[in-house]
Amino acid sequence: MIDLMPHRQFGYINPVQISDYIHYQFYCIFPPNCLMVNFPLNLQSFSHGGVDKALEAFWSGFDFLVDRKVERISQGGIPVSSYAGRPRILAMLDEAAKRSSIPTTADFEESIEAIRHLGIKRLAVAAKWSAELMERIRQYLDHAGITLVGFVGHEHSAQQVVALKPQESVDVALALGREAFQKMPEADGLLLAGGAWLVAQAVPMLEAEFGRPVVTNPGATYWAALRQGGLKPHPGFGLLIDSLR
Repeated sequence: MIDLMPHRQFGYINPVQISDYIHYQFYCIFPPNCLMVNFPLNLQSFSHGGVDKALEAFWSGFDFLVDRKVERISQGGIPVSSYAGRPRILAMLDEAAKRSSIPTTADFEESIEAIRHLGIKRLAVAAKWSAELMERIRQYLDHAGITLVGFVGHEHSAQQVVALKPQESVDVALALGREAFQKMPEADGLLLAGGAWLVAQAVPMLEAEFGRPVVTNPGATYWAALRQGGLKPHPGFGLLIDSLR
């Protein structure tokens, strides 16, 4: 008999209502019998007001995932972390540690950990966001002591991001990654930021083309959960995730 019971559960607080690719990529990368337990926020706009409104539901999501007894909780969404600011995010994570022993973090923090793990010293950033949001990302990275050599941003609204079809999202990710590496040859690694797109396919393609590591925030979340759980991923998803094999 096939065992369909999930033996491992990992929690994810999704910034938007629908993000099919987060789930799809999780199940492509993780071994069988692993479950992503999702709690959606309702981020409507990449702005201070939009993020503040979405984060009103954070503790409801946290309590839901604690009740489900997941092994790890990650707050998704680099725009959420960037507009909230790193001090506020770190304070939330400190409070979460007081409320539960379940490791709780944010995907921007996991991305920073991944950047350090890969030894990236001069980072380029590419994303489908406005110049204002990219500046917030720079401030967050600066607070974490990460040297940013520059960024490339092509603005999409939250609604446009979610609406990207699979091939469109891969094409956008490749275009952004190529532009960043070509414009910033001094960068020794790239943060290809954004969760609501099929970005995992673009990572090994860009790494093969440019010979430098590429970090995505979904990939960093998967990597951190796999590492914590002592799990082996399926191969072929880039340097970061393949480092666990």
